[in-house]
Amino acid sequence: MIIIVRHGETEWNLKKRKQGHKNSKLTPKGKKQAIKVAKFFNKKKYNLNKFILYSSSLKRVTDYTKIINHNLVNNFNFKKKVKLSNQLKEHKFGHWEGKNDKEIEKLFPKQVKKRKADRWNYVIPGGESYGLLYKRIKKFIQKKMNLKKNYVIFSHDMVSRVFRGYLMNYKPSKIIKSEHKNSSIFIYNNKSLKEYKL
Repeated sequence: MIIIVRHGETEWNLKKRKQGHKNSKLTPKGKKQAIKVAKFFNKKKYNLNKFILYSSSLKRVTDYTKIINHNLVNNFNFKKKVKLSNQLKEHKFGHWEGKNDKEIEKLFPKQVKKRKADRWNYVIPGGESYGLLYKRIKKFIQKKMNLKKNYVIFSHDMVSRVFRGYLMNYKPSKIIKSEHKNSSIFIYNNKSLKEYKL
């Protein structure tokens, strides 16, 4: 079983700013979403001691896991258990990070046009393409994971898209559209995928 958790709402999510490898704080709503994740784990009675936990090393995710940990009913310590990985960082938006779509279109019109023409392969200056992100996550899964074991992955929207896409063998066009909202958890089990809305 693989449980994929996206971090909660952040200040830049609200402002529609590209976060990538930069960071912004969780909003009050984002913090409440972390408590909902903990309640989900409590209700399902998952023994997280039987899971291997990986987290993006970006602060918005590590802050999120701390809140989840604080609200678990069982005696469990994420701090000792969770493994931070730079490979699980969000899609790198390079020169676009910290800017919203309107600002990006005004500052980088040619780049935006090229990306719209081929979202999978276009490499954002100073950043990545979806294709490069997919290779990064594929490498992580193949080298760090044994799919016969249980995992919880704490990460980001676009990382979740390619992670699920790899597991389910989705085509690039489907991966790009497979949004992971702040308020959802995905569980991959027995080669099937289910979304749980919190």
